[in-house]
Amino acid sequence: MTRSLQDPLLQVNGLAKHFDGLTALSSIHFNVYPQDVLGIVGPNGAGKSTLFHLITGYLSSSEGEILFQGQHIHNWRPDRRVHAGIERTFQKTRLFHNLTVEHNVRLGTHLQQRGGLRRLLLGTPRREQQSLEAHIEHVLNITGLLQRRGELAGQLSFGFQRRLEVAVALGSRPKLLLLDEPFAGQSPQSVDQMGQLIKRLSGEEITIMLIEHRMESIVAYCNRLFVLRHGRLVIPKERTDAARV
Repeated sequence: MTRSLQDPLLQVNGLAKHFDGLTALSSIHFNVYPQDVLGIVGPNGAGKSTLFHLITGYLSSSEGEILFQGQHIHNWRPDRRVHAGIERTFQKTRLFHNLTVEHNVRLGTHLQQRGGLRRLLLGTPRREQQSLEAHIEHVLNITGLLQRRGELAGQLSFGFQRRLEVAVALGSRPKLLLLDEPFAGQSPQSVDQMGQLIKRLSGEEITIMLIEHRMESIVAYCNRLFVLRHGRLVIPKERTDAARV
């Protein structure tokens, strides 16, 4: 079935998460549309990371449902969601510090594809290898890491490590990319560079969700903003002509 830009890419309906009597999220409803840059802001402990864990399958929901491209995915494992087109970064970078920038991207690309480890060990058919090399080159270029491809990840500044984590996530060619506090701990210059990267990725027709605890960090880079407080979506603030929730 052909889907249009008016069809939600991701649908979250009545999502809730309880931990031993503590409610982390309650009755969360929203849609994410193709080419959205959706920001979710809220104080620490509001439930932002829990929401990301539920969408990506690292936690199971207590109530509600999640649909991606019209398919129910709330019972899918994280790797199946990656293969479907959902990828994420984390608050703390997860890089191989003793490997080069290019090898981090290359390893991430292989491991996030079906049969990735087997292909990494046994080799990839020539045509696929050519496509893979072109994709790695493109990822390095769009993230501004092309000139640093031979540097060790552990020797990069924190801002470049953040960009490298995005580059590794792009290896699986995601349709929906979730960025967990991408601006945290960065200098004003690095924040702006990350913001410009987010805009470039949106231009590549990648749909983006990002979470932050400060609205001023993301307001310039999002077309829609939601606010989470005490596990509830309390202030949907639309920045588009059409009111889409």
